[in-house]
Amino acid sequence: MNHHHLTRHKPRSGWIPLGLGTLACCVPLMIQAQDITLASLLAEMTDPAAVARWPQPLYQSLQASSYNRASTHRDQPDQTATGWFADSDGIGFLRTEVRDGQTEWVILEHDGPGCLTKFWTPFFYYDFQNRVGPNLRIYLDGADTPVIDESLIRFVRGEGTFRPPLAQSTARAGNAYVPIPFARGCKVTMAAKPFYFIINYRAYPERTAVETFTRAGHAAASADLERAGRVLTAPPEPSGTAARQSERVSPGEAIQLPLPVGPAALRQFTLRLPGSQTRPGILRSTVLVLRFDGAETVWCPVGDFFCSADSLHPFHTWQRTVTAEGTLVSRWVMPYQRSAELRVLNLGSEPVDVTLETVSARWDWEERSMHFHARWRPDDVVPGTPFQDWNFIDIRGQGVFVGDAWTVLNPQGSWWGEGDEKIYVDGAWEKGFPTHFGTGTEDYYGWAGGEVPTRRDEFSVPFLANVRVGGLDGWTTGFNICTRTRALDAIPFSQRLVFDMESSFGTDIRQPWNLLGYSAVTYWYARPGATHNRPPQPDAAARPILSLEELQAKAKAISSGAKLRRR
Repeated sequence: MNHHHLTRHKPRSGWIPLGLGTLACCVPLMIQAQDITLASLLAEMTDPAAVARWPQPLYQSLQASSYNRASTHRDQPDQTATGWFADSDGIGFLRTEVRDGQTEWVILEHDGPGCLTKFWTPFFYYDFQNRVGPNLRIYLDGADTPVIDESLIRFVRGEGTFRPPLAQSTARAGNAYVPIPFARGCKVTMAAKPFYFIINYRAYPERTAVETFTRAGHAAASADLERAGRVLTAPPEPSGTAARQSERVSPGEAIQLPLPVGPAALRQFTLRLPGSQTRPGILRSTVLVLRFDGAETVWCPVGDFFCSADSLHPFHTWQRTVTAEGTLVSRWVMPYQRSAELRVLNLGSEPVDVTLETVSARWDWEERSMHFHARWRPDDVVPGTPFQDWNFIDIRGQGVFVGDAWTVLNPQGSWWGEGDEKIYVDGAWEKGFPTHFGTGTEDYYGWAGGEVPTRRDEFSVPFLANVRVGGLDGWTTGFNICTRTRALDAIPFSQRLVFDMESSFGTDIRQPWNLLGYSAVTYWYARPGATHNRPPQPDAAARPILSLEELQAKAKAISSGAKLRRR
């Protein structure tokens, strides 16, 4: 783990998120009458249909982290490891202040109504043997006494106020998802110098009715918390109209399952490719295609959609499941107004047996309803130098970003993910600094470094999964696959969203022949008319996935060429 964003957001009076004026015709600016409470937020978190509607009230999704403050602008003159691509990103904070004679390090401060939605930190504090670290203190609405005052490490690992599965350990880290709403403001401090942290939070418009989190309210919500944990770990089967079809699909052909006339929503689909266990190449050459109301919103190889680009990898999250027997389940709700079309296309050279099952139900389509999107960026070989921000997606329009999956082929058995996520929302791209600036790849995906990972570090929890850790050499050689999906930490955008991940290997892997192979999938909802930079790539899907031998050969050729030039 070599890791980086702290934000002080102070909305002006009459706060309106950027771009909201263009939506006045379809999104009321009135704040909902019902208060935002811990119970209502838990209900939103566990309602799979909630994220398929434009948020009301609209909120900004913000992030505070310990990113290296040497990074100041995407175009700053120094682009090396001491500038935009600065590492050593585990000690950033806003300022210090003295309270009751003791110094506290302020790591987040927000004026106005909002909600803390996600916390992450590694399970050690500077010294790998220190598994407790300093206390996290959360002050709400200007109070002098913190509502939370306990070890941050124990807090995120479900050993403090919050309990599993809404706060639980992963690989050398923890993630807490219990929402902490506040009516007027929030300050988060540490009782000692901060060490790697990421906090996601919502900023609501002024005058939004929010019931501030209290310990008594948390205790009173125990039944809601227990229910949320059950739903997120064991999602109930959706009700609706079921359909099933099995076919042997010839090369260049597709299986298509009729969906009901809208307004309706595809609530779940299940795929089985029985040949994929012995012919894993079909996971790349078999492509999922969905059209809603005449627009093609999903074009993605089946394996990449389910974090199994190279072979089947069992995992279980709230939105997707892959079983050891090869059953692939998607639980994202996909609404449409008039019509929908679901196809599975065979771009390979041999027939593929496909079984497809769907569950659909009626949907109240109105101006806030959005279509589901999933797009794929195919295999790309990236060198260790020069540094770059590798783009997952660039979306124009109005929507909500809900997740991604990254597949990394690593030929060298060491660390591969030093880089930080950089997510630009609406006008942030033009300003040159991201809305979300992270602290390292594995941190973004909810785990941590500290040592070179092995297959023992694979895990899956409701919104995060370290699906595969190489393993060909006992360490990270081979395919490494991570995924993150979002609920209360989803990211609305009114005009544009750009998601980059800094391509950065371990700190000692900086040569042009230190190659990695990347591919990625992004998931989001959008109002009709949204555009993006990831068109269908049938030629790339028809090719075999990038192999370890191919990548090693490319690296050897570059290294040999460099040696010849030095002679």
